[in-house]
Amino acid sequence: MGRNLLLKRVCLVLATTVLVQGLPGFTKQSEAATAVNTHATSALTWLNKQLDPPGVQVSLNAYPSDYVGLVEGTVQMASLPANTPVQSNPNIKTTAYPNNYSGIVKGTFTGITDWNAYSVYVFDHTDIGYKKTTATLNANGTWSAGSVTFNGKPVIALVKGGTQIVGFANDPAQSLSDYEVWIYAKTDTAYLQAKAPIRSDGTFETKSIPIFTGGDLLGYTIPDTQGLKEARVIKKSESKVVGTTEKPKLNLIRSFYVPLDDQINTTAGIGNRSWIYDDALGVISYGLAGDKPRASTILGTLANLQNADGSLYFSYNIVTGEMDDKKRSGAIAWVGYAATQYEKKFNDTTYRTFAVRIADYLLTLQDATTGSVKGGPDVPWFSTEHNVDSYFFLRDLGKLTGDVKYVNAADLVKNALLQSHWNVTQQRFNQGVNDTVGALDANSWGSIFLEAIGRHDLAVSATAYVNNFKVNNASMALNTDPNAYNNTYQTTKLVSGYKPYLVDNGDFVNAPNIVWTEGTWGVINLFLRQGTNAQSLIQSMYDLQDADVAGGLVYTNTGAASYDFHVWPSVAATAWQYITLTSPTSIWEP
Repeated sequence: MGRNLLLKRVCLVLATTVLVQGLPGFTKQSEAATAVNTHATSALTWLNKQLDPPGVQVSLNAYPSDYVGLVEGTVQMASLPANTPVQSNPNIKTTAYPNNYSGIVKGTFTGITDWNAYSVYVFDHTDIGYKKTTATLNANGTWSAGSVTFNGKPVIALVKGGTQIVGFANDPAQSLSDYEVWIYAKTDTAYLQAKAPIRSDGTFETKSIPIFTGGDLLGYTIPDTQGLKEARVIKKSESKVVGTTEKPKLNLIRSFYVPLDDQINTTAGIGNRSWIYDDALGVISYGLAGDKPRASTILGTLANLQNADGSLYFSYNIVTGEMDDKKRSGAIAWVGYAATQYEKKFNDTTYRTFAVRIADYLLTLQDATTGSVKGGPDVPWFSTEHNVDSYFFLRDLGKLTGDVKYVNAADLVKNALLQSHWNVTQQRFNQGVNDTVGALDANSWGSIFLEAIGRHDLAVSATAYVNNFKVNNASMALNTDPNAYNNTYQTTKLVSGYKPYLVDNGDFVNAPNIVWTEGTWGVINLFLRQGTNAQSLIQSMYDLQDADVAGGLVYTNTGAASYDFHVWPSVAATAWQYITLTSPTSIWEP
């Protein structure tokens, strides 16, 4: 009773802090509440972007899949923000001269302030573009090449630094300043072909690339990769895709935002992959936000993907529909748990059968001797984390349905965690049955489990063990090392949090010393339940979140690719933040 009262008081304090932010005498509380509101709102907004189709509408002209060459298309200007800025590009204007022209060649220029850096090159194009003459730019905005006689087609180019053609006569003078279109040819993966400016009327086209080093114009190169043509609208200031001609097959949440310059973005398609654990967190977040349509969209898609045995695959590519066909009990249990949360939040039984089928599948993985749920049908191990996930799902489904089968199954998992997963010597959870590796989430999530079942005595030592994973005064800086690549997110603040693993002599001999944000929010969630001050940890998470102008929380402060940790905004971290800031005990209730 005492601990339950404390939990209620923690939630009451958080709620009261928000309520008093407008009252005098509560400056510090007001500032803290404002920070919570701002960062929680930003987190939810970012989650929405990861689920919703990009909002900018773009189309390409029709091209067969074996087409190679230049492409054209249109961005619907009405789908861009109002008053989207345009820029004046370096540009020259002149009369359209006919073939074999002889006479004065002259014109004007705009969009150039350092005119001494530019010049006009005049070419006579027959078999190639032979250089005829050049002209300087005048301070009054004019240029003249004098009298020129052509044997072929007059070609007039604006050249910077004597070696770089930046445009040709009478190219559009204006384009959108913060948006451009990237063109891809898609075969086994999407290959970038060209980048095209967007004209002020929304049209765009790719250009041939001149072969030019300062003399004759030797020819042009054009995109030469066959494949389905795809256009993506890029907001340059944020390096983000805001529109695409690519049509997703699955309405699931993208687990990561992978920066455009990251090689993994194109080689592995990670930016279009959705892990079902993240989908579950999305459903729970939308439930807290009262957003039934988005929550139902995810659950409905997953229900359609459910296998005949009640299972789900580990992850799916939302564009192609391709799946990672591993089955992992923890992730599957999270989806079932999200369905129970949806039912409780919205009083809607639509996904009850979906959840029941998931539970029945998990029961096929439950060991008859220990009661522990196996990690999957293809593995021999029994994970502590997965069993914590399974316990809360089976417990809550049993309460919802009144079916003692699930209540009893949850009790078996509970006993297995206490007897087969608990390290009696060190008074903490092992990573799994007969697996003594030290893992953060086994003990942070494990402590939440212990608090929920009333074993506060064991929670004390398991929580104390979590301190072994603490990382203090870490930085987040740009890094070109392939193993730690990050060319996008940085902060001048030093941050603290928790790393996922302890160094050992086995799989984690080189375990990274990183701030793992998803895991850190799990610890914060635990601390808030226990009444422990976590404000400095929360501030560190805010500092990392602020590095992304879109509001996502990076998965880690520094990359460790060999352990699959990247400096990418992630659903797992961002959703755990939103849930914990909004109501820490809304998941895995005592």
